[in-house]
Amino acid sequence: MRNLRSLIVIALLLCCTIGDFAADAATINAKSCSLLDVTTAYNAALSGDTISIPAGTCTWTSQLLIKKAVTLQGQGIASTIINHGYTDDIVDINPSSDVPIRITGIYFKSSTNNNGYSTIYIKGSGLTQIRIDHNKIEKGTRGIFTSGWVYGVIDNNEFLNCNVAVHGGGDDNSAWSRPIVAGTANALFIENNSFTVNNNSDREPNEQIYHQEGARTVTRYNTFDGSQYTTGTFWPFESHGSWPYYTGSKNDYRGQPIIEVYNNTFRAYKANRFIYLRGGSSLIYNNTMTTVTGSASAIVLTEEESWQTSIFQPLRTTWPAEDQINNSFFWNNTLNGAAVTDVALNSITDIKFIRKDRDYFMHAPQATGGKETFPTRAGHSDMTFIAGVANAYYPYTPYTYPHPLTGVAGTTTTTTTTTPTTTTTTTTTTTTKRIWNR
Repeated sequence: MRNLRSLIVIALLLCCTIGDFAADAATINAKSCSLLDVTTAYNAALSGDTISIPAGTCTWTSQLLIKKAVTLQGQGIASTIINHGYTDDIVDINPSSDVPIRITGIYFKSSTNNNGYSTIYIKGSGLTQIRIDHNKIEKGTRGIFTSGWVYGVIDNNEFLNCNVAVHGGGDDNSAWSRPIVAGTANALFIENNSFTVNNNSDREPNEQIYHQEGARTVTRYNTFDGSQYTTGTFWPFESHGSWPYYTGSKNDYRGQPIIEVYNNTFRAYKANRFIYLRGGSSLIYNNTMTTVTGSASAIVLTEEESWQTSIFQPLRTTWPAEDQINNSFFWNNTLNGAAVTDVALNSITDIKFIRKDRDYFMHAPQATGGKETFPTRAGHSDMTFIAGVANAYYPYTPYTYPHPLTGVAGTTTTTTTTTPTTTTTTTTTTTTKRIWNR
């Protein structure tokens, strides 16, 4: 009997202790949506707390800096509205360590897509628990801007008439030093969002998703809609290359090691390209692309070292180039209902560097067909092609969907590894050079 009492006491103590741990996370209610009241609530919050912003419309004329593990939660995009009234980013996420940070349920609104600033800026090294979800971001030069080693998920947001909705900036050489592997959590996931451009009176927007400096992303299950944008060209997606030649210093401006783009819907009134890739490895599949008028290329590849004289001197003349298109796979994509059977090249000189069945393949990774490797340094111009081996990333399985940070039970799906047998062709057009000064 004495032993039974002891066990009951221990069980009660454990129960209370667990309850105390659960009670540690609190909700701090801001008095209003004003930046002063939200900042006061943030300062009162402890790690793990939620800062609840009430309904209302407020203009922020300064910046909220988030450095600890908190959730910033509005009452939904129809209720909590924050106007961008500051000459810089209005939410700056910059923790010193990897902590969970979430922003949800807020409508962030700028008056123009050319204000020169971001709405949400995320900077750090080794951040893997960022979640930005169920917000609406209207206009602004950058909706969400990441810089450094930033992983996590951007999900279920509405982006409206942004110049660039999501700008992925990585950590350059460090991004290329980590293993280059597909189908893992080691990326910033952009999923289940809508990207809409329908404002015919503002300046022509740039790509809705844009990459620089070694950013690693997975873009999946999104809708890109420019079907009502009739005065300009809709530019949905771009991945930058290295720019200029790198030297080996920590500040080299690198291309992307690897990106994945799948199960997205792209609609444009007119576009000359949907996906523009300027280097690195890509797995792009199961995307549907349509235009209302005119012709377009589904996927365009380029190597700027062959033609970009304003950046590369002298121009490179022999394969391979630094951070160039390599180990890339494109399959099961459609353009205006027809299968995409090949890519387009941006310049005639790209032919020197980008070759089918060496640098890119029009099928999923397979057990044969060869792959490219970098003997001395990832992305360096000593890349070699080995024919008698499996493709890079074989076998390939996409990462769990939805992303675990969403709190929704996920599944994984093994992709087909056979070459599509369809012989349907589609017309592609080579685009003119479009040089961004970024």
